[in-house]
Amino acid sequence: MGKIIKLDNTVKSPPDVLTSTGPGGLFSTGYLHDEPALVAVDDDETPRFALTSRKHGVEIGTSESSETVRPGSNYRMVGVVTDRRLIVLVGDDDGDRRFTVPHVDIDQVAGDHSLGHGQITVRRCGGTEWRVHCGKQGIVDLTAYLSHASQAWVRVENILDEVRRMLVTATEQRDQGDHEQALETVLEAEDRLDTAGETATEFGPPGDANALEGRVTTVRERHIVTLTEVRRSRARRAVDAGEQHWRGNEFVAAYDAYEAARAEYEEIFSLPTEDVPDLADIRGERDRLDTVIEDLEQSPLRTAAAADNEAVAAEDPAVAAEHWAEALEAYREVLELDWGADERRFAGDPKRVRERLGTVAENLVTARRTVATDAMEAGDWYADASQPDAALAEYKTAQAAFETALVDARDCYPDATDHLEAELNAVKQRRSRAKARLDDEPVDVDGRFDETGTTPDPDITTADDRSSSPTDTTDRSDIEDGSTDPKIDPTGHSGS
Repeated sequence: MGKIIKLDNTVKSPPDVLTSTGPGGLFSTGYLHDEPALVAVDDDETPRFALTSRKHGVEIGTSESSETVRPGSNYRMVGVVTDRRLIVLVGDDDGDRRFTVPHVDIDQVAGDHSLGHGQITVRRCGGTEWRVHCGKQGIVDLTAYLSHASQAWVRVENILDEVRRMLVTATEQRDQGDHEQALETVLEAEDRLDTAGETATEFGPPGDANALEGRVTTVRERHIVTLTEVRRSRARRAVDAGEQHWRGNEFVAAYDAYEAARAEYEEIFSLPTEDVPDLADIRGERDRLDTVIEDLEQSPLRTAAAADNEAVAAEDPAVAAEHWAEALEAYREVLELDWGADERRFAGDPKRVRERLGTVAENLVTARRTVATDAMEAGDWYADASQPDAALAEYKTAQAAFETALVDARDCYPDATDHLEAELNAVKQRRSRAKARLDDEPVDVDGRFDETGTTPDPDITTADDRSSSPTDTTDRSDIEDGSTDPKIDPTGHSGS
């Protein structure tokens, strides 16, 4: 006679059939010869059924040949159905024989209890058929479990094979620089893994782990490694893009790129940390990125302040004017960077920056006018020295300088436009007279020293001699940190 025992794994002591060895006696049947049946069960699988046969054992064959393995005298056949496979152990004095069929290899399962005892028939993929003799009671539950296990394992393993291929593809796409497609592939693999995980969870008893879930866990760990590598690669690419934008003074684009990189790192940190490779190094990269972003937030204001400081320090008004122009545009960019934003990202109090911007605009126009008046007065000197060709050249330079000053005034300091227009007309007249003298043509009366001439605007500094750059004593400590270094390393790693 045989038996089918549905195992309760919450019970501390499993049945003797799984834990005992040795031959039987006159009134008892033995077990196995070598080791208890439970020894054949691996740590990562759970026994669900035990089945025994005292005489018949197991028949294994194909359509062409077969083999029957029966237990020796006073021994038994002991079968163990775990959540991973069917194990058949046949006891004998010469040593036990072991046969296993993984659930994933089972194609069909049938049960029969019409032979005076029970028998399950398992057809493997490939055509091999196993007939395992056992008890009659419980055969319906046993065959149902084997059928369900086979379907679950086949489905999950097929999905896992698909996921493995997708992970290889994602790695290849990353190596080829196709970071967007790599992420899409690895996220799709994650969805497939979730499907496999649901099937695996449904397969096991509620609240219990099972071998099928272990298979999913193994592939999920590999998935986490691949996902980490893809996201880390995307973060590094975004950091490189941010540095390029920063070097081009594209501050908003740089900030957006760095934020994209930070988002990738945060996604990595949301994964199970025990499965993330090189976690300490990745945290170091994220921390360095945070430092770089802090530097970037200060960079536009520092750039403006550096140009501002250089303009103040310049002795040549032409050089100062160029620095004032740079400072003007830089301060404007500081104001425009977070225009309309709910939260400011870049340093600089808008009210104070606007105040400084007005001063810079005035200084720019003053410096431009100084360049122009210096050239005009030089032309006057040459005209008085009867050197009309040199005078004409200076007046031409003065006219161009006044026109440039007028353009700047109309752009940022309109209070000076009337006076500059008058001076521009005056230098045009001087240029006309100098050209007439050079061409021996009649010359209009020279009104350069007419006391009724236009009165200078009190906000525009007149220059009686060759002028130095206007001195600006404005306190800028409230809008900049005092740095005068015009070259800020956007990577935050000096010398690298």
